[in-house]
Amino acid sequence: MFNDSILQAKKEKRNEQYDIKNAKKIQNVNKKNSEREKKGKKLLEPKLLSKEEPTTRENIRNIGEAPVIFDTVLANQTAKQLRMFLFSKGYFNNRVDWCVDWNRRTKLGRTKKQQAELHYELTPGSAYYINHFTYVLEDKRIADLFYSDTIHSLIKRGERYDAAVLNEERSRITKFLLNNGYYFFETAYINYSVDSNQVGNFVSIELTLRKFSRTYSSSDDSLVFVNHTKFRINQIYVITEPVFGNIREIQFKDTTVPANKDVKFLHNDPLRYKATLLADFIKLQKSALFIRDTAEATFKSLMGLGIFKGVTIQFYKSDEFPAKLDCYIICTPLIKQSITLETELINTSGNRGIDGSLIYRNRNVFKGGEVIQLKMQGALTAQNQIGDSKNDPDLLSLSRIQQLFNTFQIGPEFTFSVPRAFFPFSLFPFKNEMLPRTYFKTGLNYQARANFVRNIVSFEYGLSFRSKNRLFKYEIAPFEIYSVKAKLSNDFKSELAELNDAFLLNSFIDHITTLSKGSVVYSSKENMLTSNTTVHYVRFLGMSSGNILREYFKVNGAPKDSLGRYNLFGIPFAHFLKAELEYRIYIPLSKKRKLVYRIAGGIGKTLANLSVLPYEQSFFTGGPNTIRAWRARTLGPGGYDPTNSSTRFDKIGDLLLEGNIEYRFPILKSIYGAVFADAGNIWRLQKVEDKPNGEFRVDEFYKQIALGGGIGLRWDLDFLILRFDFAVPIKDPKYAEGDRFTYDKQPWRSTVINFGIGYPF
Repeated sequence: MFNDSILQAKKEKRNEQYDIKNAKKIQNVNKKNSEREKKGKKLLEPKLLSKEEPTTRENIRNIGEAPVIFDTVLANQTAKQLRMFLFSKGYFNNRVDWCVDWNRRTKLGRTKKQQAELHYELTPGSAYYINHFTYVLEDKRIADLFYSDTIHSLIKRGERYDAAVLNEERSRITKFLLNNGYYFFETAYINYSVDSNQVGNFVSIELTLRKFSRTYSSSDDSLVFVNHTKFRINQIYVITEPVFGNIREIQFKDTTVPANKDVKFLHNDPLRYKATLLADFIKLQKSALFIRDTAEATFKSLMGLGIFKGVTIQFYKSDEFPAKLDCYIICTPLIKQSITLETELINTSGNRGIDGSLIYRNRNVFKGGEVIQLKMQGALTAQNQIGDSKNDPDLLSLSRIQQLFNTFQIGPEFTFSVPRAFFPFSLFPFKNEMLPRTYFKTGLNYQARANFVRNIVSFEYGLSFRSKNRLFKYEIAPFEIYSVKAKLSNDFKSELAELNDAFLLNSFIDHITTLSKGSVVYSSKENMLTSNTTVHYVRFLGMSSGNILREYFKVNGAPKDSLGRYNLFGIPFAHFLKAELEYRIYIPLSKKRKLVYRIAGGIGKTLANLSVLPYEQSFFTGGPNTIRAWRARTLGPGGYDPTNSSTRFDKIGDLLLEGNIEYRFPILKSIYGAVFADAGNIWRLQKVEDKPNGEFRVDEFYKQIALGGGIGLRWDLDFLILRFDFAVPIKDPKYAEGDRFTYDKQPWRSTVINFGIGYPF
């Protein structure tokens, strides 16, 4: 399998196939380019298969690491690096000694042959502290501005010397000057001089800010030193079409200047976007000082519109004014219209089938950054019928065969969003850098099964926006309404009545739900899954349903039905409060190893008009993203044991608690592994007679926490991650107290295989 000659022969055979495939790719692209060239479009580049990529067998052979041969040079180099580190932390007189143990033994006392163990002994010595800190400014014109900011200095007298702090101070000063017009200032213009010849363990630090260096002339490359120049913005140019080459040398056919704006749009073709809209998102101003933060805010605001593939901001010294900059903002447009087909195989909670979505998206519909999305979603599944016997001995009976693909579901969803705040959000001062986007969403959902037909109609109006630092994302939906109408067969009505489960019954009665909701998401880093630093993530969701309607009907003396409920359009409306909270922390252990913790909870409290939560607002647990040792909606509530029940039903509740821990590590180039443990459960807030031990009790709930664990494989394909998790129950709350751990119950027989796209959290 690993013979070099065999590997080489197989690689040559693969490369021959690559040559054939690449030739076809080039031929196809050339055909397309001949048509594109006639239309004046950009020519395509063929995406060729690389022969440099290792084969599968080569990847397998590269698993692991070669043994490290002991080298005294490397051992000395390590000691030197340790001394340098201690020195950088203020331990100038440190000492690092090392020795080799050639008789390394195992825990059983046996000698490990041909293995050495290195021992390093670190003697840091006394630390040195900062006694004096002074400045030397070669550029006197910058002095007033510079000294006005020294109050924010990171270097403090009396603190231990730390080279890392000196570097941070250099970066801080550079950023400060870049935000005050000094476009060409760099960290290289700041130097330190450290004098340790002081009485006691003290150092004196001198910070020198040097003059700007440039060549004397184009013909003479000798350096001259001059004062730093403070720059202002001269002209602001915006280009919203593809460009190639040096932007300053391109001749554009037309220029558009929006009214009351100091921005010029350069273009050859008619503008695809409203110039006034884009100008509002440009924070840079003509004649204003160059401020780096303002340039970054402009970049983020334009990218936040969601209509550009990329935004590049370039500055050049003006040919007319020596202390001014010309700004070029180059916006690369996204494809305006797109159609996406998504398909997914369903295998959850015993339900199997296929799910598909056809998504049409039109960006910049009216040239103002508006986005229209039309999504048609359908599903064909085989679901377990409510009331089906779990112990049907005849798997080929007619009743079992009729279960095959017994559910048909289809529904369109239309979303229209605009990059600004509408009423009532327009009453608040949302700035463009907060990326406000108002959305309108409406949808229909039709579900047909052998025993019932259900229709759901929904409408939602809301606003999403971000904080200026992009760490917080907010979403407010003051108005959402959806109506659920179900038509049941007589036999199915009888089966539901026999179950006598209020939660389940409520999912099949007609009801209207009106919502006001808001959510806040905080992430200390935008790229939390790939960040090399610790990332904290918090999500909160709160919603209220039916309160305004209830009070309105109450004040106006509206009649109630026989159950004491107010009705809207002849249908009782939901009435509840609900909150959810989730916290995650991502801790990098190395470049590709990570430890992730997650804790989540939620509670829903019903109020006067409807005694139970709507089915779609109830909590459930289990499945590929929560407690993976149980299928979705098969755990809980509490310590309820469904073993003696003759029917299947979804486990739902009013209260949720979950916790997860997962260790992620690399296996191969694109294959990653995981070891995880999940815990949690759901509960009812009220006691239900046919669900004993299902209610939440302070003195019992912690005993009813389910525990599962397992291992996982993740295949990172760059554009998506395929995930397989294998989990087994470790503690199952359905068993009697004292017998809930599954060590003696052969838990591996209950292994649950979860398939997912992306990470679980």
